Order: sequence, then structure tokens, then C-alpha cells
Amino acid sequence: MASPDDTTLVATVDVLLRALRALGSAGRPDAANRLAARAWLALRDEHPRQAERINGTMHHLARQPTEPCASTATARPTQERT
Repeated sequence: MASPDDTTLVATVDVLLRALRALGSAGRPDAANRLAARAWLALRDEHPRQAERINGTMHHLARQPTEPCASTATARPTQERT
């Protein structure tokens, strides 16, 4: 039987995975993958099953295309010299 802490951890990782996939689907898979890597690192020793779930999502994100100019979409426009 799972402890309340295990149940809470699984539920939290579920939410994180959905958020990471949504970020990836929104054209930011690299940013999502960086966040996923940090979560994997935090979980890998004490919660290897949850870390493995994060790892699966990182593989999913790595196959997603990056939106063209995603990194410059929020950049400030430059003024043209005349």
C-alpha cells in the first residue's frame, strides 16, 4: 500500500509532466527539457520510478520540433537605421 507521501509525490509528478508536455507543445520543448532535467536530478536517487517517468517525458520533448524563432519571439524589435 502506498503511503500518503508516495501518493502526493505521484500526483505532483503527474502535474509536472502535464505542464512540461504543454510547454513543449507550445513550442518550447528545450525549456521544458531543461526543467525536466532538473526534476530528474532531484528525484533520481530517492525516487527512481518518478525520475524514470520524467526521463520518458524528456525523450518525448526531444522529438518535438521547436517553434521557428521561439527564442526571438519575445525579443524587443530593433530599430532600422535609415
